[in-house]
Amino acid sequence: MKKLDLEKKENIEINFWRDSPEEGPSKFTKANFLNKTQEASHLDYKLQKYKSIINNKTDVLEIGAGQGWASCFTKKYYLPFAKFTVTDISSYAVDSIKYWEDIYKVKIDQSLACKSYEIPIADASFDLIFCYAAFHHFVKHKETLAELKRLLKPNGHIIFLYEPTSSSLFYKLYYKYVNWAPHSTPEDVIVPKRVKKMCKDLNLYYVNKYDSHQTINRSLVTTLYFKFLKTFSFLKTILPSSSDLLISNSKIEI
Repeated sequence: MKKLDLEKKENIEINFWRDSPEEGPSKFTKANFLNKTQEASHLDYKLQKYKSIINNKTDVLEIGAGQGWASCFTKKYYLPFAKFTVTDISSYAVDSIKYWEDIYKVKIDQSLACKSYEIPIADASFDLIFCYAAFHHFVKHKETLAELKRLLKPNGHIIFLYEPTSSSLFYKLYYKYVNWAPHSTPEDVIVPKRVKKMCKDLNLYYVNKYDSHQTINRSLVTTLYFKFLKTFSFLKTILPSSSDLLISNSKIEI
């Protein structure tokens, strides 16, 4: 499957949030609520897992946030006193943050539409930068990492949660699979070793945490596959899997 050029892909991402009958900004739908509620259970599992990292963070940035539901959830249940900034490439997505603020009874401090590699915010503004199942949507991964490094305070952390990963050996096959399956926008697959090299080039510390645990039953085949990976964990570095990518400008301790 041929990859789309950058401009075309970004326009698809932007306009999805305008045209989606379930997630457009003009109304809030039951389908959207139920879908994100299911995702919230998995986000909660991830936040519990990395609680030692996110505890006591005061300035938080979410990139590729879509409607910002993950920041609203995190502010409500984990970091109620932190200042949250939410960004997404689509202004139509950002326009819907108000729905999730109402549901979780929180207020996001700042929201803006911008690209992950061009964020109009001052250097060293955040001690935590995260995204949930979004890094693989970004085309310019190294440029994004360089931008996030600029925004990170000393001893800050970047966490990319719940990312589809694969070795280079299975990358093309997995890429075809994720884009053959029904999706609203084009997706990519993360190759952890490539991200490791990017981080090394940028003088960033990096830890890849493979995690085949699934709280969401997307299909019987997917459920059985990840149970297989959990049993034969040595295969997770080779076969398509799922990872959390932990990045920092200082040594990472978990």
